Amino acid sequence: MSTKTKLKSIKLYSEDLIDRETEIHYAFHKSLKSITTIHTHNFYELFLVVSGEVIHVINDKQQKLSEGSLVFIRKHDIHYYKQSEDSDCTIINLAFRESTLRDLFEYLSDGFPANKLLEGNIPIHVFLTSGEREILSSKLQHLNTIPRDEKGKIKTALRILLFEIFTKYFSQLSEEKSELPEWLESLTYEIQKKENFTAGIKSLYQLSNRTPEHISRVFKKYYKISPTGYINELRLNYAANLLANSDESIVQVSLEAGFENLSHFYHLFKNKFSKSPAEFRNQNQKSIIPS
Repeated sequence: MSTKTKLKSIKLYSEDLIDRETEIHYAFHKSLKSITTIHTHNFYELFLVVSGEVIHVINDKQQKLSEGSLVFIRKHDIHYYKQSEDSDCTIINLAFRESTLRDLFEYLSDGFPANKLLEGNIPIHVFLTSGEREILSSKLQHLNTIPRDEKGKIKTALRILLFEIFTKYFSQLSEEKSELPEWLESLTYEIQKKENFTAGIKSLYQLSNRTPEHISRVFKKYYKISPTGYINELRLNYAANLLANSDESIVQVSLEAGFENLSHFYHLFKNKFSKSPAEFRNQNQKSIIPS
């Protein structure tokens, strides 16, 4: 979805932000309140949505990204973040120099689709399963635990992690996968609205005006998840936000998120978050959105 941005962007430079020896700038944002300025830069970055939702405005287009979205940002992309109406979010951001990316692409050889990553108006983003998200989040956070004075170790760990990320998530891009079909991008945006994802799979089919079989094939191709699984991810993220930021009962939360069967909600929630709704609320009610 397009959004004509009238705001003037600021430009960030690797010389000011990225350590020359480690070749990395790491940031863990618990809230979007401090990173909403429109900007561009002369370096590259990856960001992972660890929890919640975010509206990402890039090159005059708007994307609503949910938990598990992994986005590759190129130099000169103009972008910023807007808080979703329904929730704030947590993001891990990894910035690195052009020379680091160039070395990586040379190492990955001619078979790697580097041009497809660097071309196009909208950069590539992929959707990770909850298990993949947790593993990658842990590896990204590990970078920040290495002592600051062990710069060589940080640089090595960064390059190993970038190799893993690009080979696992960005190496199998085809011409069709490099950019979402326009109708799918529009459908994804619409289904992330509360009134649509709470209505369930029928709402998705009605919005798409395509057969269930076609929708299923396309979702599995681009998002690596079934349409029902995608909707349940949105519902569970919404429910988690309500549990952390409201006093509504668990039954009310379940119904408001679109789950009519409470036991089914409990089962899915525990599978995703490895704890019951009550346990999640006890641990997160005062910490999801910082004051």
